[in-house]
Amino acid sequence: MRSAWKQRPVYDRNSPSRTGPLVVNYDLDQLKVGENRVVVGRKDGFDLHGRDIAPGDGWSRALYAPECTWPQGAHLCVLVEWHPDRRVSSDWAARLEAVASGLRSLDYVVERAGRPVDPAHDLHANLLVYRMEAGQPPPDRPDDAWAHVPAPRTYTGPETNPLQQMEWWTTQTKAARHGGCVTVRDVASVLWPPQADLCGLVRWWPAPGTFTAAVYDDVREVASVMQDAGYRVRTQERPLPERVESVDLLVYHEAAPSPAA
Repeated sequence: MRSAWKQRPVYDRNSPSRTGPLVVNYDLDQLKVGENRVVVGRKDGFDLHGRDIAPGDGWSRALYAPECTWPQGAHLCVLVEWHPDRRVSSDWAARLEAVASGLRSLDYVVERAGRPVDPAHDLHANLLVYRMEAGQPPPDRPDDAWAHVPAPRTYTGPETNPLQQMEWWTTQTKAARHGGCVTVRDVASVLWPPQADLCGLVRWWPAPGTFTAAVYDDVREVASVMQDAGYRVRTQERPLPERVESVDLLVYHEAAPSPAA
């Protein structure tokens, strides 16, 4: 069997959603801690792909992280999921450390970010993996910085789901009237700022042909509405292009500081 990768992907800072995961997935594959995709045959002129993974190792993959969730000063950032082999006993701690150590050897910053995982109930574990801009030091954040993150919950009866409330607020803005669709969705806790205890991703699609200056005006309005409601808002550090299809904003609530001992 031969590797499904024909050559090393090239990272394009102007297209991180496509090229970032490709680069990290290639590195995971080369380290033998990824999906380890191989060509297992051919049919009708096309390669057939499979996975060459040792029993018990599980597999990991890189997924795109919206730029508004990146650590400040990051040049590339992805969410890496590790999935255990459910057929046999997998040592979560050992396998996660193998993934993290391998990536660190390639000059990635790797953090055990997000809500602590429970191997008895969780289906996979997450890592935050990124590289910093040249000359920028990574943030100093311990692994337990997210220990306060609450477990996921459902809202019933008269309770208001905060994400649904965020979405209603955004639909009342001038940005929503000027553009197409505005949605608010949940965000994997691995992408939360470490000081957050609730987080949502606002995605807004401006009307086709809207110029950047008008987009920034509408983004400022949405951010102001969220800030008036007690939330903090983060946008991507990279300037928006002259024409933009969608804009992401990370909206989060800061956890109350722990009482002094």
